[in-house]
Amino acid sequence: MYAIEFETDVTSPFIRLHDYEKLKNQHVKVIVLSESLSDEVPAPSVHQSKYNFDDLVGRLTWQGDALKVQQRLRDEWV
Repeated sequence: MYAIEFETDVTSPFIRLHDYEKLKNQHVKVIVLSESLSDEVPAPSVHQSKYNFDDLVGRLTWQGDALKVQQRLRDEWV
């Protein structure tokens, strides 16, 4: 078993994992411990979607060449 322990200040939604290459393509368990969470400010949701797309999963199909559409959209910005 391989364990990594470090402390960091959370300043964004991302935490840099320095030994990423050692863990790449492996199943890992991530545990986040905090001394306290303020009761005054609710913790923000990781994913705040305005709409639940579950009812559309598997129902929409793509018509056409996705690569050509991406290239056309990208070329519009140039």
